Amino acid sequence: MTRWSAESIPYLFMGPIAGAIADRFDRKKIMIWADVLSALILFVFLAYLLLTPGNPPRWPFYVFGPLLAACRVFFFPAKDATIPRVLPAEKLMDGNSLNASTDQTMWLVGNMLTASFSSIADFYGAKNFLIIMVFINAITFLGSVYYLSLLPSVVPERKEPHEEGMLVDVIKGIEYAKRDKVIGLSLLATVGLSFFMSPFMVVYLATNNQWFSGKAWSIAFIESCFIFGLLIMSFIIPMLNIKKAGIAFSIGMAVAGVMVCLMGASPIFTMYCIWNTICGIAIGVVNVPMMTYRQLKVPDEYRGRVGSLGNLIWMGVQPIGMALGGQLLAFFGIVWMHILMGLGFAITGSAPLLNKEFRTSEIPEPSDDNANSQHSGDSIT
Repeated sequence: MTRWSAESIPYLFMGPIAGAIADRFDRKKIMIWADVLSALILFVFLAYLLLTPGNPPRWPFYVFGPLLAACRVFFFPAKDATIPRVLPAEKLMDGNSLNASTDQTMWLVGNMLTASFSSIADFYGAKNFLIIMVFINAITFLGSVYYLSLLPSVVPERKEPHEEGMLVDVIKGIEYAKRDKVIGLSLLATVGLSFFMSPFMVVYLATNNQWFSGKAWSIAFIESCFIFGLLIMSFIIPMLNIKKAGIAFSIGMAVAGVMVCLMGASPIFTMYCIWNTICGIAIGVVNVPMMTYRQLKVPDEYRGRVGSLGNLIWMGVQPIGMALGGQLLAFFGIVWMHILMGLGFAITGSAPLLNKEFRTSEIPEPSDDNANSQHSGDSIT
């Protein structure tokens, strides 16, 4: 939890600025530099592991983790703002779904490696396995740099002058998000989603130890069920033709909340995993339609700043939820902790439906004007 808190610090202090930078400079260059620096950080970590005898101490993880997080702070707003500029507007939902499925596949692969860590570490040695993983991770960043280099330049289309200070840019981004009720209320609801989701690993571990095998494979399988549900939905969403992002957001949160409550009433491993998979499917409805709504609705000059607010909320709230998770679990117990988290999802996700604009607003119809996606030449300007 301490390492996670350390990795949240860059989001808290640099998140809003990162969004403003994504709305000022070439987003392609921002992403490339973020990945280059990430690769360099990992190669330095790799050199440290190779030159340090025996198993490494813990402190490097508290240094290199936040440094990598600092690079991702700048990468994600630039990436989210780039997608609607390089894809035709009518393909945005498909593109966001593909992006989500890629992230979730890598998450699932990571979980499988975690489940088999003991046997792999016994064969290669824990340090050697870590060295291999760090090297592979660094190479993937270099691969990302290559593919990003194939993109045209993505210069923000700004109507406002750049002479205003960066802080003014940040404030204007927040003001824009507040003006759009669908975006603003979804960001507020994300506070609840992040807070009530953050204790899940603590609850998973306690549930696994008290109800199930207590083994590493079972906890990895439980979490993989949730990821698998997300992955399933990322392929289904483009076929659903969702029009109202707010309704989809709230329904997803509410269904996920019900599933979490059912998990708390299911001390049978199979049923627990089934509810968790459905929970992942429901959460999968929350993000992609809202992301597509935001990309089509928000002018290009604000996309980086509005996108960075979601990252800031998600990463800023999670350490608080994780810190309180253990205490709440000790007080409520496993069953009631599941119910608390489930009700948290359902209530915070459903509350925005009280606003008429949130209920009725539809994802804008794809057009060249709202997606800025049709450009010619070597750069997108």
